Amino acid sequence: MKWQNVLAVAILVYGLGYGLLLLWKVWKNWTHVRSETGSFWKISICEGVVFFFTTMGFPDFILNTLVFHKCGWVEDKRLPGTLVVCSVLPGALIAFIYLWGKDTIDMATTLLCMAAIAAGSFTGARIISKLDGKTIRLVMGVTMIFSMAALVLKLILSSGAVGTAGSLTPVQLCIALPIVFAFGFINMFGVPLKPPAIALFLLMGVSPMNTLVFVMAMSVASPMAGGIQVMRSGLYHGKIGLAAITFGIVGALLGAAFTVALNATVLTVILLIIMALTVVSVLKPETKEALEN
Repeated sequence: MKWQNVLAVAILVYGLGYGLLLLWKVWKNWTHVRSETGSFWKISICEGVVFFFTTMGFPDFILNTLVFHKCGWVEDKRLPGTLVVCSVLPGALIAFIYLWGKDTIDMATTLLCMAAIAAGSFTGARIISKLDGKTIRLVMGVTMIFSMAALVLKLILSSGAVGTAGSLTPVQLCIALPIVFAFGFINMFGVPLKPPAIALFLLMGVSPMNTLVFVMAMSVASPMAGGIQVMRSGLYHGKIGLAAITFGIVGALLGAAFTVALNATVLTVILLIIMALTVVSVLKPETKEALEN
């Protein structure tokens, strides 16, 4: 079996194990989970749609943040943890789909980047539980603005010549790994890592397809590393997590089975609009009622 397939299977097995652990936690605290805000079926439909579009490269963190803020399901303190918990199993399935059978990517680059982002995520997950909701919201909003700038850079790069590489050179790795660590760190604050990571690899001459494979593998390594810490902290919305590991994976499977052929530039512009709406939603002043509670 090729190493990419071994990695794909390992990621999927971890995701399934995490999903079973989350199910056990939900069952153990079912009385509390049942009383959480939001209709389970409405949440489930939203999660199915979110992970359907995630298979096309849309960051689930952005889509879920926008949905959760608009519906008022999750308070700021539990938002980052909820985003992490939701993404592990569907993300593992999507990474499995992207990695299986791909023989054009470099093993060292893939594993080193996954290790760097996992280390950053583990560190970030330990710190975020000590912060209040206002600080988390500020960090999310500011770093998401930088993510938008990276996505604009990606859009500019995509209009010109693109790289053909399937790996990073040793010098490029020395530059990229600390940045990737930072991506994992801020990811635990609910900040999407796909846009800046895609921009980073394209800047370094990696081909678009290999960039997508790298980013999908890294995207699941981040919540996988921080997910256990989040689950221990209890700072997540159990009902949404349950919807993500059931209907979210259905959406991911449907998205993989039915490819939506939209122009990459159109997708990027739509993503920028979604990110802008999310930044406004995250950074807007708290309402009087929220301040009083």
